Amino acid sequence: MIDVKQKSSAAHYAISCVIKMATRNKIIASDLDYIVKQSLPWETFQGKTVLISGASGFLPSYMVETFIYLNEIYNLDIAIIGLVRDFEKAKRRFAHAHSLSCLTLIRQDICQPIHIDKKIDFIIHAASHATPKVFEVDPVGTILPNVIGTNNLLELGKRNLIDLFFYFSTTGVHGFVKESDYPIKENCYGSLDPMKLSSCYLESKKMGENLAVAWWHQHGVPIKVVRPAITYGPGLNLHNGRSFEDFVSCIVNRKDIELYSDGSAIRNYCYIADAVFGFFTVFLKGKIGEAYSVATDHEISIKDLAYYLVDDVFAERKLKVVMKKKPEKNYMRINYPRTTVDITKIKSLGWDLKFSLREGFIKTVESIEL
Repeated sequence: MIDVKQKSSAAHYAISCVIKMATRNKIIASDLDYIVKQSLPWETFQGKTVLISGASGFLPSYMVETFIYLNEIYNLDIAIIGLVRDFEKAKRRFAHAHSLSCLTLIRQDICQPIHIDKKIDFIIHAASHATPKVFEVDPVGTILPNVIGTNNLLELGKRNLIDLFFYFSTTGVHGFVKESDYPIKENCYGSLDPMKLSSCYLESKKMGENLAVAWWHQHGVPIKVVRPAITYGPGLNLHNGRSFEDFVSCIVNRKDIELYSDGSAIRNYCYIADAVFGFFTVFLKGKIGEAYSVATDHEISIKDLAYYLVDDVFAERKLKVVMKKKPEKNYMRINYPRTTVDITKIKSLGWDLKFSLREGFIKTVESIEL
């Protein structure tokens, strides 16, 4: 493993700091520093080429940033290929890295044939709609990247004899389980109704998992699956319509938080630096052909989170929680009363959590207000 105290040459490090750190969000920079100093076999990536679909998205962009930072700190010479649909958004997201030869952004609809000449060693598939706001207006566009897109990328992986195909799923694939099954283990599954339009995201994510397993068994493409729970942090889209995103938006704009349900649903919220450390832990230490949930073991209801944020974490802003009812806020979603998962499996790999709910939301708000 790389010694976390090791640095590349002083000149290389100084140049990196001048060019990149001056423009990279300081909260993100501190997160990256935490991630890459974890005791993981980072040398696995030495001189490798990593392709990431959906590279400018909330979670995968942090992985792109981590690979760039690994190059800066450990001089690993990792080549990163980011597949994106919105090229202008991607250029803005990685504006601080525009001069780096290690990062190549390619405009690509993964539901179309993918032709890349460069030898690829790893594929991370994270391109997908992930917000209920989109599911009703574009269910087909929600499903296809998780099925057709997954198949296309697995085919690309087969052609390249890749070392690993890393698939982003979601803890929602477990469906509706009995109360006694909580927190849900990776091998526990309940019902999902495929005849409901609201199932489009979760059913297609499940199909993507099964496709990956099929390619592993039939064509020898090694695969691993991560199932993130709710994740928050710098880069959060405050317009997706999910409750915790609305809460952050209200805090940033110093507005009262408005709740459009009784807020009784129980969730667990994972800060992005913990989550990304978890993804890399599975990537580098998890078992081939296995799925791992990445979440926290702290449960809280939506309503309690709202009150915790306004009455405790950001009490100085003197905000309130207001109970309201607004039909147009009922975006197409599957309303699980509880979604908490068991994280024993990933913890057995040496992963653990660092950031409390308080610290995570403070860092999130600060990153926006910088």
